[in-house]
Amino acid sequence: MPLSAGTRLGSYEILSALGAGGMGEVYRARDTKLHRDVAIKVLLPAVADDPDRLARFSREAHVLASLNHPNIAHIHGLEDSSSVRALVMELVEGPTLADRIAAGPLPLDEALAIARQIAEALEAAHEQGIIHRDLKPANIKVRPDGTVKVLDFGLAKTLDPPAGSGAAGGTSNLPTITSPAMTQGGVILGTAAYMSPEQARGLALDRRSDIWAFGCVLYEMLTARRPFTGDTVSDVAAAVLTREPDWTTLPEATPASIRTLLRRCLEKDRKRRLADAADMRLEIDEALAFPAAETIALGAARPRRGTPVPIALALAGGAFIAALVMWTVTRPEPQAPVQLSRFAIVTPPAQPLGNPGLERDIALSPDGRHLVYRAGFGSAGGPLAVRGIDQLDAQLLAGITNARGPFFSPDSRWIGFFDGDELKKVSITGGPAITLCRYTTMPRGASWGDDNTIVFATADPTTGLLRVSAGGGEPAVLTTPDAAQHAGDHLYPWVLPGGRGVLFTILGEQPDMSQVVVLDLKTGQRKALIRGGSDAAYVDLSTTSTSSGQAASGQAGYLVYASAGTLRAVRFDLASLQVLSDPVPVVEDVMVKELGAANYAVARSGTLVYVPGRADPLRAPRSLVWVDRKGHEEPIKAPLRAYGAPRLSPDGTRIVVDIKDRQTDVWIWDFARETLTRLTLDKGTYPVWTPDGRRVVFGIMRAAAQNLYARAADGTGTVDQLSTSANGQVPSSVTLDGTRVVGYEFAPKTGRDIVMVPLSNPARGPGTGPPPGASPSQGEPLVQTSFDELNGEISPDGRYLAYQSNESARFEVYVRPFPHVDGGRWQISTGGGTRPAWARTGRELFYLDDADMLAAVPVQTSRPAFSAGKPARVLDTRYAAPQIRRTYDVSLDGQRFLMIKENSAGDPNATPASLIVILNWFEDLKAKLPHAK
Repeated sequence: MPLSAGTRLGSYEILSALGAGGMGEVYRARDTKLHRDVAIKVLLPAVADDPDRLARFSREAHVLASLNHPNIAHIHGLEDSSSVRALVMELVEGPTLADRIAAGPLPLDEALAIARQIAEALEAAHEQGIIHRDLKPANIKVRPDGTVKVLDFGLAKTLDPPAGSGAAGGTSNLPTITSPAMTQGGVILGTAAYMSPEQARGLALDRRSDIWAFGCVLYEMLTARRPFTGDTVSDVAAAVLTREPDWTTLPEATPASIRTLLRRCLEKDRKRRLADAADMRLEIDEALAFPAAETIALGAARPRRGTPVPIALALAGGAFIAALVMWTVTRPEPQAPVQLSRFAIVTPPAQPLGNPGLERDIALSPDGRHLVYRAGFGSAGGPLAVRGIDQLDAQLLAGITNARGPFFSPDSRWIGFFDGDELKKVSITGGPAITLCRYTTMPRGASWGDDNTIVFATADPTTGLLRVSAGGGEPAVLTTPDAAQHAGDHLYPWVLPGGRGVLFTILGEQPDMSQVVVLDLKTGQRKALIRGGSDAAYVDLSTTSTSSGQAASGQAGYLVYASAGTLRAVRFDLASLQVLSDPVPVVEDVMVKELGAANYAVARSGTLVYVPGRADPLRAPRSLVWVDRKGHEEPIKAPLRAYGAPRLSPDGTRIVVDIKDRQTDVWIWDFARETLTRLTLDKGTYPVWTPDGRRVVFGIMRAAAQNLYARAADGTGTVDQLSTSANGQVPSSVTLDGTRVVGYEFAPKTGRDIVMVPLSNPARGPGTGPPPGASPSQGEPLVQTSFDELNGEISPDGRYLAYQSNESARFEVYVRPFPHVDGGRWQISTGGGTRPAWARTGRELFYLDDADMLAAVPVQTSRPAFSAGKPARVLDTRYAAPQIRRTYDVSLDGQRFLMIKENSAGDPNATPASLIVILNWFEDLKAKLPHAK
C-alpha cells in the first residue's frame, strides 16, 4: 500500500512519492535526527515477507554500504518499522541519464565526462568485488553541478530467490525482470536492452557484464539510440546475441579511441571483452586530453571522392607520393622553440583566494589540467574552488567549508586537504569527502606519493613527518625533530618519484636559518640539501629511468624552493639525492608565509602557478584603529607594523601587542605618550595583561616547545618562566585574582586543550611569578576532550569561561562555569564562531563569525543560571585576523573596538588576489639552469 505524506518510519518522515522501481516504491523522506532529506525505498512484499531473501538482502546491503565513492549513491541503512521494510539511501537531485538522452544525443564532451564518472564508479565497486548487474540510464543521475551518481549498485542480486526455494532460477541475471510485467512493452525493454550475452543466456555474471552495459550506455548517450532493440524481450535478447550495433550512427567527431572502446566493451565473447573498468577510464581520459589529435586522425582516414584514373598511372603516382611522404617525414627539420605563455587569474569576490594559514593555499593537478585553491579568509579554513586551467570560472566543491592545505593525488583524480583535526580526500569531480585519519595541532603541508601513501606534517613539536595510507588508517611517525640539538619542527613534505625519498623543511629560528632536507627512504638517513630555503618541490624534466622504474643516475631533475620571497632552483640527481649546482633565482615576488610555505604549485606537464605578493604576508605592515558600532574608524597613531594580537590594558591607557617584524616580540603602545616600546627581546608572542595591569604574560619558543613567561609591564626585572611543557602553550586570559593563567596547549592525543598554569608568588603577591628557584609548572587540564578547545576568556566577574571548540565539526563559541567547568555548557554562536571576548560589563560576549566579522550576544552572568540571547553582527567589515588568537579588543565602555587594519596593498576587501599561470615553464627553467651535456 502506498505511503502518504506524514507517515513515520522510525526517525524518517515521508514527504512525497518519487516513483517505483523493480524493488518497490521510492519516497522522499526527512531524517528527523540528522535533519537531511533521504530516499526511502520500501521493499516489495516478495522480498520483505521472505525471511531468507530478507536476510540475504540485509547482508548484501551491509556490503554495499561499504562503498564510499563520490559517484555512487550511498546507502545509509535499513529501516524495519510496523512490518514495513525499507532501504534508506542518499537522495540524489537532478534528472536521470535516461531523461537527458530523451532530449537527444549528448554533446561529445559532456557524454565523455559523464562516462568517465560512471567508469570510476564501476572501478571502485569492482575493486570491492561488487557488480552492478543492472546498469542503465534510468539508474544513473546527473546532478546540476555535473556530478554523476550511479544508483542501486548490486541490488538486483537480492531479488533472486534462494537456492532450494522452488522458484525459477537464474532470474537475477536478467536485470529487474521480476514480475509478469516482463511481457509489457516499454517496461522491460528499457532494461533488457543493456543485458550482456551471458545475462541473456542465464549464465553466471562477473564485472565484464557491467562493462557490456557501460558500452550500451555510452553508445546511447552519443546516438540517443539503444544498440540493441526489438519488439519483445525475446527480440531484444536475440539482437544482443546475434547482431552488431549500427556503428554508422555514431557522430562523425567521435574519436577513434572511443570507437575502439565501444567495440571492445560490446564484444559478445566476454573472453575478448575489455575486462577492467580502469582501462575504460584511461581511454576516456586520453580522448578528453587530446580531442584535436583524434579528430585529425579521423579526418585523414576518411576516403576522398575523385575522378577515376588508369590503374598503372595510379600505381606510379602512388609510389611517387609514398616516396615523397617518406622523405617529408624522415627529413630533419628545425624544431620551433616552445613558447612560454603567461596569464593572470583574478579570483572573483565571491570566491576570493584566502591565505591566512601557514601552509600552501593552492595546488595544481599533476596533469596540469586543474587548479584548486582555498577560498575565503576564515582562520579555520574555507571552501575549495576547483578551476580548469582552460576555463573561465571555478566551482566550489559542495560540503567543504573548512579546508586547508590542498594537494593532489598522483593520478590527478583526488584532492587531499586538512579539515579541523582530520585529513581528508575528495574526488576532483566532487561528492562526499572521505576522512583518512585524525591529527593534532595545526597542519603544515602534505604530499601524496606514487605508492598511494600520504606524508604530512603538523605543528606538534613531538613529531615531525607522519605517513598514512591514502585509503585511510592510523598515521605512523616518519621523522622526529632532534630536541637535544634544539632542532626545529619538520614541515612541508614533498614525496620524490618512485618513493625514493621525502623532501622537507627543518624550521629555523629565522627564515634564513631554515633548511631543505631529504629523508632517504631506503636507508632512513637524512641529508641537508639547501640552507636558507624552505618548501621544496622536485621537478622532473627527463623520462630516463631504469626498467624497474627507479631513477637512473644523472636524471635531469631540479629542486625548486622558496627563499626570501623568490623561487630558486638547483639541479638535482634523484638517484644519488645530490645537489649538482649552485642555486639560481627562477621566479621573483612569490608569496612566502611566516614559516616558509610558498604559494606555488608545479605540474608534471610543465605548468607553474604561483601567488605574487610579499615575502611574508603575516609580516606585512598594518595599522591599529578604533571602530565604533556604526563602523566609523578612528586611526590610532601607532606606526604601521605587522601587528598580531592586541590587548587593551585594564585601565585603557595602553595596548600590549606582538609585532611580527624580522623577529616577533611583544611591544606596548602608550596612548598618552604616543610611544611604542619593546617589552621582550627573545621572540615573545601572544601577550595578555594581569588584572592589575602591572605584568604581561606571553609565550616564548625555546627548545622544542613554546611555554609561558611573564614580565613587569614597565620592562623592569627579569623574565619569569611560568610553565614547562613539551606540548607547547599559548596564554589567553588571567584569573580575576591574578593567581593563574588560562591558556591552551597542543596535546598529542587530544589536540588543543584549555589548561591553567600558576602565576602567583606567595612571597611577593598575586601575579608576580613563581618563587625564585621554583620549578615551572606543566599546567593542569581545564577543558580537555577529543576536540580542539582554545582561546579561553574568563568573564569580568570571574564566574564563567568562554572559549571556542570544534566539537560540532566547525568552531563555535561556548561558555562554561569557572573554575568548575563541568557544571554546565552553553553554545553562544550558531553559525560558526571564534575568538570570544567579554564586554567589561559582562553583559555582552563578542566573537568573530564564520566570515571573520565581529558579532555579539547579550548574556546574563549575574543571575544564578547563565543565559544568552540571539547573536547579531556588530560590524559589516572584515578586519585583519592574522592569527588564530583573538586579534581585536573591546573598549572599557563597550562602544568601540580595537581592530587591526590591512594597508591598501593587503586589504582583501579592496583588491582581489591574483594567481600567475606560466605554461611551458620547464623551458624557462632549463634555459636558466641547463644540465651539463
